[in-house]
Amino acid sequence: MITSRLYTKILIICYFSIVSQAIATPLDLSSLIGTIAPPISLQKLGGGGSIHSRDILKNQSMVLVFFSTTNNLSLKMVSALHQIRAGIKNENIKFFLVNILEEQKFLQSFIVDKVYTIPVIMDRYGTVIKKLKSDAVPLTLVIDSGGEISYYQKGYSDSEIMNLIVHLRSRK
Repeated sequence: MITSRLYTKILIICYFSIVSQAIATPLDLSSLIGTIAPPISLQKLGGGGSIHSRDILKNQSMVLVFFSTTNNLSLKMVSALHQIRAGIKNENIKFFLVNILEEQKFLQSFIVDKVYTIPVIMDRYGTVIKKLKSDAVPLTLVIDSGGEISYYQKGYSDSEIMNLIVHLRSRK
């Protein structure tokens, strides 16, 4: 038979367990899926103008991976995106790497050293990633033609890479 004191302790432990789990659970950002992405206008690495989402999204989808050279998960995601791009032959999808908060001169030599073939654009002050309700990299985003966010994922995991591949293969 459980005493009232033991019963109270069990209830308190269960309560704090549930509350701490709710606090530790990250904000569900899947609510961004299906919404219209904010306009994106970012400078190309090395000059040569800017990329404007409104121009691309008229008839193509965009895949954006926000990354930093100092974040190992970002670099894994960049590597995975290169492999995904090589395996998906869809002219209606444009791939971009979006670097945040790093100096152009350093980044240019880093990109050449790593032999990145996906165009790199600069979110020099982190304004676009903040508009997308994130402050962490990697952030992977797919915006369909017309401007609707159809995929949004923070971080890196092998299972999410598979989800991204399936998602991209379903694009027209």
